[in-house]
Amino acid sequence: MQNGKVHPRQRTKVVLLVVCVFIVCPSSFRAQAIGTTDRAFADMSWSTDSTGPRRFIAVHGRRAAIFGYSETGLEVWAYPVQIVSSYRITFVRQGETTGIDGQNILRRISYSPEAATRIYAGPDFIVREKLFVPLDEPVAIISYETESTRPLDIEIRFAPVLDLMWPASIGGQEALWSSNASAYLLSEVAHRFTASIGSPDIVAHDETPNNTLHLGLEPGLAFTIRAGGDRKTARVVIAGSKPGMDASAIAKSILEDEPSLEKAAVDHYSDLLSHSLQIQTPDAQANRALAWSEIALDQAWVCNPDLGCGQVAGYGPSRKARRPQYDWFFAGDGMVAVPALIAAGHYARAREELEFILKYQDQKTGMIWHELSQSAALLDWPKYPYMFVHVDLTFDFLSTIGDYFSATGDQDFVKTHWLSIQSAYEYCRSLLDPKDGLPHIPPGKQGAREQDPLTDELALSANWVAAAEAFAHLAAAAGHDAAASEASTAAQRASQTIGQRYWDERQNFWIIGHTRSGAPVAGRDIGPIHIIGKPFFSQAQRDSIINQLATSDFQADWGTRGRASSASTYDPNSYASGSVWAVSTSSVSSAFWAEHRPATALPIWNALVPWSSLDSLGHMHEALAGDYYHEEEESVPEQTWSSAAFFTAAVNGLLGLQVYGTANRVVFAPHLPPGWDTITLRNLHAGASEITIRMVQSSNQVHLEIQNDGAPVEMVFDPEIPFGAKLQGARLGKQPIAAKLEENPQDTHAKVEFTMQHGSASLTIVHTGGVAIISGSPQLLTGEPSKEMKITGVDLKGRVYSVDFDYVPSEASSFELRTPWTIKNVQGATFETVAPELYRFTISAHSQEKESQIYHHGEATITFASERSE
Repeated sequence: MQNGKVHPRQRTKVVLLVVCVFIVCPSSFRAQAIGTTDRAFADMSWSTDSTGPRRFIAVHGRRAAIFGYSETGLEVWAYPVQIVSSYRITFVRQGETTGIDGQNILRRISYSPEAATRIYAGPDFIVREKLFVPLDEPVAIISYETESTRPLDIEIRFAPVLDLMWPASIGGQEALWSSNASAYLLSEVAHRFTASIGSPDIVAHDETPNNTLHLGLEPGLAFTIRAGGDRKTARVVIAGSKPGMDASAIAKSILEDEPSLEKAAVDHYSDLLSHSLQIQTPDAQANRALAWSEIALDQAWVCNPDLGCGQVAGYGPSRKARRPQYDWFFAGDGMVAVPALIAAGHYARAREELEFILKYQDQKTGMIWHELSQSAALLDWPKYPYMFVHVDLTFDFLSTIGDYFSATGDQDFVKTHWLSIQSAYEYCRSLLDPKDGLPHIPPGKQGAREQDPLTDELALSANWVAAAEAFAHLAAAAGHDAAASEASTAAQRASQTIGQRYWDERQNFWIIGHTRSGAPVAGRDIGPIHIIGKPFFSQAQRDSIINQLATSDFQADWGTRGRASSASTYDPNSYASGSVWAVSTSSVSSAFWAEHRPATALPIWNALVPWSSLDSLGHMHEALAGDYYHEEEESVPEQTWSSAAFFTAAVNGLLGLQVYGTANRVVFAPHLPPGWDTITLRNLHAGASEITIRMVQSSNQVHLEIQNDGAPVEMVFDPEIPFGAKLQGARLGKQPIAAKLEENPQDTHAKVEFTMQHGSASLTIVHTGGVAIISGSPQLLTGEPSKEMKITGVDLKGRVYSVDFDYVPSEASSFELRTPWTIKNVQGATFETVAPELYRFTISAHSQEKESQIYHHGEATITFASERSE
């Protein structure tokens, strides 16, 4: 304060530009400008005040990335090289000598698809640190916008690295200060890679003396930029280059292009959301999680200058030996991403991922590879024991190609890559045991289980059936009828054998596989849940499996445990023996929807929605602990397949949406939650058709509005209606249309088939009666155990409706029913009227004893008056 007036805060902007430039390969994915962002894109920005040392942050480009934690600092990569690590900042106010550690005053983090901003609140200043990585440049730009009552120095400290991603390495790195370049120059003795880290606006910097005395200095290098006074901006450029490329010229170009680069990124994500499958529900959190899953898929597309472009497995900090988790290529992870890309309508990207995988197929055996480090091109990578180790991936690959072809009808892909497809099939055949027609894992190889390699696996055998069926379909499409017939016969034989080999009569559960000595592994693992609808086991056996999976033994409030909590080998904090994985939880929810058990399916899928805000906003962890809601120790904070599987489960499971490009057919069989009165789907691509669907449901009808901007397409609309409801009729426009009532043991559907012509149309299905169950969304708190009710099944016989559930006696548990029927009596719960035709049923807490924290099984039976007219 001076002369009775308070000086306004000085608002200055300091830009830190981190530019990492290496060999640049052409990209076929240049962003196309589409103008300003729309509201849907703006809604993708969100922030958190939870900024502790465990909050991961990442900003992604196709050729570079920034990521890390505030506690250990950020790292910057320009593939395949790590440029710097331990990037941290300290603030020093004018007239003071003691700095303020940035992590101590970090108060908020704001995320948007193209950038992330960290907000620091000091005693008399606010600093906004914006992290940005352009789409197609090996560049990172960090800008600082400061509001301060006096000039503020920002000290930036980092560890220069200039080394390749594990397991390759560069020897003889050296860092020198150059006054002419106003930069630190990083080099290595072979001069294959160099880098500069500097700024024309540096006001102070560390020296790099050639001696052995550290004099108590902190490790790494540091420079200071100043905010305030006449210095409105300051730029720091970190540039890498090959011999013959001038890093300073590249940095200058980046500085000049920075506004256009940021606009290109904003436009790219706006365009991505505008053309992807858009799912709009009444649940804002679910909408955001779904949209960010599509963003996460796009952010996992990485272009390596030597290897090409493909999906990486995710993003996490470097651990041992400069190995970021998991910013390198896995074929298996890519095959989880492809169904999500198909579901989102990104058929071209799905094809490119399949072709990236085919690019590194073993030409001698046809085997599909496991992993590629970003530095694999600089090594004799096949000699390392990481590439061709998992036999299951080749089986999965054939199935994935089959799914891609079914959805797209892409005959050109099949014809172009037929020899590679045939080679992969022959490799799978080579692993078959002639005695039972099932694949066996050769010595020195692995199946899906890395922790305890087996000689055969249920998942591998089931995937052989799927692979053979897919190959038969592909062979027929390519005109190879004999090969198609042989593959179909092999699939049928294996299908008949699986149930005999992989069933445990004692536990009434499937066997996961057999050890090298031939002993069965029956540890009650979740197993390959996606096969539950296949006829490998009897209906009674399948019911036994899915009934057990529905219980609290497997289900936590945040997803499905990989192993039953009652198993002797269960370890809730083990990566593979009891933790909760998003990818398997998604598969479980899809399996329950496929089995028409929506009352159990929806809470399982819904448990994953909070994962998108647990750590790196918009992204999902790899795995959480099995006993308390928190990250599993080894989990990666941004796991691509978690986001991919969550989205695929929503599209194929919750919405029952399948596109058959080869048949020009769309199936829309939604299990819409009773609490959602409407849902809108935009940008649904089916062959030459682009379709918009809006579905509205009420107590006695389902109404569908469709806009088809392309060619006619065959439509199958098969929505869930209230359990036990009866059809009153259906009409397409003003004309009656046939509708079929489908009554399943735990739900009811109404099915209509018609041709959707070009233009708009409406369809209405009228029904009466029935009952719909509504379960609440989990309210998850970090560190809390599972305590929500688990609905394990429902049943309706006449007018007697029963709900089976697991519950914690010390916790009040409830569910709601929507029905026009009159309640006659209730057993096992109390009820109250919430609204007309809406009732809440409560199982009251009745014990505070310690053992009451253990789940118990309960049942509520509701009898409705039979004389009620519908």
